[in-house]
Amino acid sequence: MYDITALMIVKNGAERIGKALASVVDLAKQIVVVDTGSTDRTPIIASQFGAELYFYEWENDFSKARNYGLLFARYPWILVIDHDEELNKQSFVQNAHLLEQPNVGGIRVHIVNHVQRGDSYTKTHHTYTRIFRNDPRIRFEGPIHEQIAQSILDAGFELIESDITIDHYGYSTINIDKVSRNRKILEKTLAENPDDDWSLFNLAETEFSIGNIEKAQSLYERLTDSVQLNPEQLEMVRIRLGQIALKKDEYEKVYDFCNFISEDQHREGLRLLVWGTALLMEHRFEEAKKIFDKPELQFSDMVDKNQIKNALEIISFLTKKI
Repeated sequence: MYDITALMIVKNGAERIGKALASVVDLAKQIVVVDTGSTDRTPIIASQFGAELYFYEWENDFSKARNYGLLFARYPWILVIDHDEELNKQSFVQNAHLLEQPNVGGIRVHIVNHVQRGDSYTKTHHTYTRIFRNDPRIRFEGPIHEQIAQSILDAGFELIESDITIDHYGYSTINIDKVSRNRKILEKTLAENPDDDWSLFNLAETEFSIGNIEKAQSLYERLTDSVQLNPEQLEMVRIRLGQIALKKDEYEKVYDFCNFISEDQHREGLRLLVWGTALLMEHRFEEAKKIFDKPELQFSDMVDKNQIKNALEIISFLTKKI
């Protein structure tokens, strides 16, 4: 085991919490679970894994709940994991030496989101600071999609990248209650701080995920020149606007929004999918086929492979008829 406390905030997570705790129970010397009002077997399951269970009245603020949990951490490092996630144990063990670097205060890990929509299955990737020092100066900020990185830097530590992976299954189905909760928190945050582009981006992503295209478009359009978002998020803004333009048959706008190359193979694949689909819809079959044959698209986790297969079949069928 490692000198690390696994921290989880949860409410009614009985369906998946067992798998999440099983992924850390052999690695973390302490597991702290903060329950914000479960009415299912969540507390029982947590106790069965030896977790220390604390109860906290939900205040529509994830940072407050996580910071409450930090009060009970006894080990030098914190690992944050949600009830619908699983830590890749091997990746953690292979990168555990990073905990020995005295100048390091935070470690960024790869979050792999598994997204299931009917027969469609894709994965999205991003990095996030999920491991950090147990230091009273280091605390979460922001009521939703809470941030810890700036607090670590302000405490005089460095942030480093790692190959540690956490698999997230919370997007496997659309949880309307969760979406509604997140939207309310984000709208409240933006009412208090209208210039918070991070919250604006997450609200746009929330609206896009449930098909509120017009609302999502108006939000994304406010972010195209943001200086607060990182390059990864700015690329997603352009791709999302391209996807929305595609839904509206506005193909010239698709090409305008998606006229860039991403260094990330998965986002590049999604960009190419949007571009290639626009070409297909304009009956530019030869150009479209070249796009759909690109390995960047073929091997992107953000692209449903059935979409590629269907597009190539359509191109083959229609070109034979011409």
